[in-house]
Amino acid sequence: MYKILSVFVVFLGLAACGPIMETRYDFKPPTSKSGMQCVQNCQADQSQCLEHGRRQKEDCRRDADRKVEHDYQKAKDNYIVALKLYAKDPAKFPEPKEPSRGYPSYYQCDQLGSECVPQYQMCYRSCGGQINEYQVCTANCDQK
Repeated sequence: MYKILSVFVVFLGLAACGPIMETRYDFKPPTSKSGMQCVQNCQADQSQCLEHGRRQKEDCRRDADRKVEHDYQKAKDNYIVALKLYAKDPAKFPEPKEPSRGYPSYYQCDQLGSECVPQYQMCYRSCGGQINEYQVCTANCDQK
């Protein structure tokens, strides 16, 4: 019975693995000289945006690490107090559990700077350039 169930779970897992698609872009530059200068300005702005986003991510991750450490230290302090109370009167106070260090969440940090690509694309188009977007299968593609 377990063998049939495990085969079914494996089959179900494989069936759920659809193709993984990636969006790619073809950039057609503007035809005018002023359009090309405009695109260079877009590129400079994008570089600044990406650098600013990189610094924001680093600061955010550092803050998340500090918060985890602060929370852990506070939990350790509370544990020591609770341990002392328990040692004085085990009948009155529950035995405390030693705290463990948590893990920082970087999800919000990793979203910082994500506006740079759409801003660049909008700028590129406003300079007279064209961007063609298309999907490419990068994994679990059907082989026909």
